[in-house]
Amino acid sequence: MKKINSWNRKFQVWQYSVSHSTLLLRSVNAERDNSRVDVLFPAVSLMHLKPSFGALEIHEADDDDLLKFLPESGDKHHGKLYLLNHGEAYVCAAQCVWNEDDGDHHSPSRFGPLRGTP
Repeated sequence: MKKINSWNRKFQVWQYSVSHSTLLLRSVNAERDNSRVDVLFPAVSLMHLKPSFGALEIHEADDDDLLKFLPESGDKHHGKLYLLNHGEAYVCAAQCVWNEDDGDHHSPSRFGPLRGTP
């Protein structure tokens, strides 16, 4: 398992676009943090999520993790498996990218509006 990144701040599922299978997790806490973090997973083929996380640590799964978390999936998923908080949740997607800026919850994401959502 390879660590991608981690943040000691609250994140929540912010947006999901069905038409482009794109997931956006966002951390905004104006009282505690002076920045906003957006984590984007494009081309999602599988996900198991909670609505929010007290902190977020992302790892890219290795072959052993694939067998543990997706034992019967075979080739039914596409992309890489990303474990959130050591498997508390997971996302299978083409990649995982993030951006930190000084935006608030009303500011558009650096990744732009997700198509297929208002």
